[in-house]
Amino acid sequence: MASEATLPAGTAEAALTTAVHDKLNKGPHKIGVLIFAVLLTIGFVYALWNLIADVSHIHHPSTFAFLLLGVALLVALGFEFVNGFHDTANAVATVIYTHSLDPHIAVAWSGMFNFLGVVLSSGAVAFAIVSLLPVELILQVGSGAGFAMVFALLAAAIIWNLGTWWLGLPASSSHTLIGSIIGVGIANQLMNARTATSGVDWEQAAKIAKSLLFSPIIGFALAALLLQISKMLIHDPRLYRAPEGDAPPRFWIRALLILTCTGVSFAHGSNDGQKGMGLIMLILIGTVPTAYALNHALTPRDSLDFIAVSRQAANACTST
Repeated sequence: MASEATLPAGTAEAALTTAVHDKLNKGPHKIGVLIFAVLLTIGFVYALWNLIADVSHIHHPSTFAFLLLGVALLVALGFEFVNGFHDTANAVATVIYTHSLDPHIAVAWSGMFNFLGVVLSSGAVAFAIVSLLPVELILQVGSGAGFAMVFALLAAAIIWNLGTWWLGLPASSSHTLIGSIIGVGIANQLMNARTATSGVDWEQAAKIAKSLLFSPIIGFALAALLLQISKMLIHDPRLYRAPEGDAPPRFWIRALLILTCTGVSFAHGSNDGQKGMGLIMLILIGTVPTAYALNHALTPRDSLDFIAVSRQAANACTST
């Protein structure tokens, strides 16, 4: 068989393209699939065990509400699944394009550091998501209209993410979810115009809108600045050329690409990954507020003091 060097240019290029496509389309190894299935099962069992332990002492008037709670949590996890494969390409595109990592290894590596980012995060982004809606509206999630609100915002976000992914359009899952939350908040306010309930916490929405507006601009400026600094300090032309064939780059370039992939994955988990936390918090707080909305660190003495102070304040208001 003729070597690649002796083949005509067109034939060699076609053979190389076929080799790259075969590498990218290769299925996952059975051991990797088994490990993923075991970890996924452990995660589901752990989450279900803790959920049952949290709500076991809660006397809810409707069993149907608990069924809706389970469905809502599954839909929220479905959104996280869609969000995962929607955004994964942002983190692994460079290491796969340059053949620095095998595609399946790159996705598993990115997923692991996404998970670490979520676990080690402060939860500030999740609380920001929840605080978009007023407290009185969050506490109505356990009602029929509240579940409709949750299903509507999740369905809208999933449909938009799937549509943009299918059409290959660049889109932000964060913008999608926040827009869905604001949309159901406004719809709830319009449907309950006779009440004084506000549909959206607009002060919090303005803060989030500023971060969503300025973060791409800041990222663009920092990336351009870093590229210029790299060109001034690193003069190896191989760092700025497109990959040739299916061979990985030099060791130090490969290590740099893997490092940036790791950093992007961890940052994505510690920031964007908290959106799912916020959704689950929204569902749990609204459905079983006595289990998740109360501060169980307070002692009975603290509760009695709070009740006494509340009564004194009520008596002072009535006497005036």
